[in-house]
Amino acid sequence: MFSSIRRLPVISIFCLVASAAALLLALFLLSSGGPKPLTLRVALYPFVPERHALFYELEREFERRNPGVNIELVDDADFTANYYRGGLQRVDADVYEVDTVLLADLIAARKIAPVELPDRNFLPEALAAVTRDGNVYGVPHWVCGNFLFYRKGDAAIANAKSWRELVDLLRQSGGRLLVDLKGSSGLGEWYLTALADLHGIGPAQEAIARGDEPDSLAVAALKDVLEACPAGLCRYEELHNRNGYYAREFIRGRHAAYVGYSESLHYGLQDRIESCARGETCLSEADIAVRRLPSFGAEPKGHGVGWVDALALDAQLTGRKLDIAKAFVRYAVSEEAYHAILTPAWNAAPRYLLPARSNIVIDKASLYPALMDAYAGRATGTALGLNERLRRIGRKVDCTLPIPADDTATANSCKTP
Repeated sequence: MFSSIRRLPVISIFCLVASAAALLLALFLLSSGGPKPLTLRVALYPFVPERHALFYELEREFERRNPGVNIELVDDADFTANYYRGGLQRVDADVYEVDTVLLADLIAARKIAPVELPDRNFLPEALAAVTRDGNVYGVPHWVCGNFLFYRKGDAAIANAKSWRELVDLLRQSGGRLLVDLKGSSGLGEWYLTALADLHGIGPAQEAIARGDEPDSLAVAALKDVLEACPAGLCRYEELHNRNGYYAREFIRGRHAAYVGYSESLHYGLQDRIESCARGETCLSEADIAVRRLPSFGAEPKGHGVGWVDALALDAQLTGRKLDIAKAFVRYAVSEEAYHAILTPAWNAAPRYLLPARSNIVIDKASLYPALMDAYAGRATGTALGLNERLRRIGRKVDCTLPIPADDTATANSCKTP
């Protein structure tokens, strides 16, 4: 054995000695009661652009700041595919990112515990979404909702007060609007948006709790929106399942306006970077304006509906793991983390996820100020069981709205009692 060692280069002997020393130090720490390695399981919200890259940014920096801690992303199929169909309730993790439409359900199931808010300047809309009976059950991370995107300088779209006015203006100008009105979750959200605009967020939730039959005025309002859609778009499951399809069509300059979440714009802008041909007119960020949605009625009963994703802690956490979980949440909502996640890399479009904090400035992403202004004042659905009720109503709305002639799957499912 000794003769073998003599034949090794000096650098190899040094590496062997260093490795042995590190192993002895680790054994000493373990035997002396020092900190043991710890794994923290984190179930992040799965529907964000490039979610694995986003998680890696959080994981890498937090582990660097906390030696001996391993952050593990929960990535099982049930959680990612069935998030809104019980996947979040079933998943086993230490930290959960919760769309707050599900927060009351997790509280009732005693899956999450009240938390203390870090010393951060959270948006008031986000704080309202995570507070129940005076207790805070999640630390706000992102806010989201539908916005109206259009070309800068289009005064008619910028000034339209109601959907009816916007649809009539588009008809006169020959312009068309892109919007995704498919999917039980998406249609449920649109239904709540219309109902809350007509009656207020509180009365809307009360009406939804009373039964699953859609309100005729709210459905009529959604039919108004559909009038501005191009034939063959806006109501197809295939297009609904293509991430960012409608945003890409808008960025290609083929339509006058687009309604969607802020983060969906990432897909269109990334497509411009990667695939816009020479000589083709594709919109850049400098060409785009954004505003809140027009009203569905003559006098809107609020500032629109928004959604909040918050970081919640498992109710069973104690001791050192609880402390590490709190530290991870504090870092995730820090300015450093937001900048690391949201500042676009070279040749990459902004993610345009919206921080649940004020005064976060992101370089190379010029639409953030307008998006945050257009989000201000929105209300969030908070009632127990609201998500499931909206999904059931969404399925009925799907059958009530016009069904494309070649969509036999929807037509047949709507015939089934």
